[in-house]
Amino acid sequence: MLIIIKPSDKKNHKNSVDWLLKECKKRQIEPKLYLTTGKFENDCADIALLAKNQTQVVVIGGDGTLHLAVNALMMSRCSIALIPAGTGNDFARGFACKQQAWYDAVFNSRTELIDVGQINQRYFINVAGIGFDAEVVTQLNKAGSFSSFGYTWQGIKQLFSFKAQSLQGEFNGKALSYSNLATIFANHHYFGGGLKIAPQAKLNDGQLDCYCMPAGGLLKNLISFLYLLLVKHHGLQALEYTQLTTAEVTTKGLAIEADGELVGFTPAKVKIHKQALRFHMP
Repeated sequence: MLIIIKPSDKKNHKNSVDWLLKECKKRQIEPKLYLTTGKFENDCADIALLAKNQTQVVVIGGDGTLHLAVNALMMSRCSIALIPAGTGNDFARGFACKQQAWYDAVFNSRTELIDVGQINQRYFINVAGIGFDAEVVTQLNKAGSFSSFGYTWQGIKQLFSFKAQSLQGEFNGKALSYSNLATIFANHHYFGGGLKIAPQAKLNDGQLDCYCMPAGGLLKNLISFLYLLLVKHHGLQALEYTQLTTAEVTTKGLAIEADGELVGFTPAKVKIHKQALRFHMP
């Protein structure tokens, strides 16, 4: 068993690490520990190398740590178990279960093959986005903090300064061009520290739920954000919602976030890898 840990001094994080190490000792398992460094490429290479002789990886951390593990393990045969111990925990939130269920899942055999998205060279397990959400992530990274309230507050602030740019692309073979507030590709339900962007998304249907939200004036943007907070955004007339397997954004220079991490800029090619990862279900 390989355990990937993002160092943290938070109590719930320490409790999770202590619990897992005690369980391993009780079950006579000698785990290998890997502490992430924050250097994505180096961590990816190190984890991929360590995983070659393992059959299971356990991630203790949040969406960013899980994102790292997915990118490192896509070409391996390891199953992945998650113990949520981050601040956003959006991927875990989509299962609507308690911490004990995640503990139980580490050692049970109830695994399922789930889909993994890809945007350019990065894989993502939860949500990728272009536009407003990527700008919010940029600002949160600068502030050095992330939380549900922080995302909402930063989102409201950014609505007053966000400058929408035209986005051109092709989504499931359909050409689209619009002033982009946000373009979201969702594999699971939540993003942004608790915003339920994709209530209909399924982890094993071989599709991404795509939301193209055109920008308007400040008032329209505020209304769109309010609808999103209330999970009423499917009622927005301007919203373009579809399920897709491939997409391409040809516009250059727009920031991209994936699983809450800034991963580059457009142009971008998006696709889904059907049932590509074996996951321990809570």
